Amino acid sequence: MTSQKRRVRKLTVKKLMKSFEVKMPKTSAAMMALILSLTMVASPVMANESAAPAMAAESAAPAAPRSWEGTMEVSSIVTNGNTRNQTSGVAADVLFKKFDPWEMKLKAKYLTTISQDVRTAESFESTARGTRKLDDWFDVFAEGAYLKNTFAGVEERTTSTVGAGYFLMKSDLQELKTELAAGYTHEERVDRSKLGFGSGQVAAIYKWKISPTADFSHETRYTPNFKVSEDWRLTSETSLSAAITSMFSSKLSYKYEHVNLPPAGKIKGDTTTTVSILAKF
Repeated sequence: MTSQKRRVRKLTVKKLMKSFEVKMPKTSAAMMALILSLTMVASPVMANESAAPAMAAESAAPAAPRSWEGTMEVSSIVTNGNTRNQTSGVAADVLFKKFDPWEMKLKAKYLTTISQDVRTAESFESTARGTRKLDDWFDVFAEGAYLKNTFAGVEERTTSTVGAGYFLMKSDLQELKTELAAGYTHEERVDRSKLGFGSGQVAAIYKWKISPTADFSHETRYTPNFKVSEDWRLTSETSLSAAITSMFSSKLSYKYEHVNLPPAGKIKGDTTTTVSILAKF
């Protein structure tokens, strides 16, 4: 009996082992399938989680500075009734920063006035300036300027200057800069007379950020004639702008131009008041 019991036990154990050996591969396959499925589901999540810090770092990193920026300005005043007057103007400037340490700024402005269907004023001016920044306070520049204003007696005027600028005050809210330059001016007048002389330039430029949406600026330039001292010129311009949107602003400006020895039949001073819409891009 004892030997028979032992045989039965051995057979039972062998059956259990066989059944266990058969079931183990199935169980292992199920476990492997479960692990693989979990891995496949978890992999994208883990990838997203691992990519999240990188994406956050990229978004947190400061954007690369633009290589250029500019503005465009359009103005128009129309009066009808007893008189018909229309004054229209367009202006643009572009600053290129990709020539580090140099910057190139181009400016152009056109203004015309028609009164009673007759053109009574028209002017065009443009400027190209290259500036090299030496440090945060000091820079040097070379500039070429062109002016045509036949109603002020100037057929064309070209000026070439080289000079230096220095910031007397510079902060996030206010700037005060002075410039000193020397060059040459050539002018042809409507009466066929021509002028050519060595000239200088002294300038003061002030900017004030009144608020996040309002800006004030003033610029005065004095140009002496080194050949005829009485023939000096002065230009002064004051402007105030207020943001309408992140791109558009309204602008009010007042400009005074003085020529101490004007062309024959012309007065010494001209003033221009402009209300315009300004777009930044």
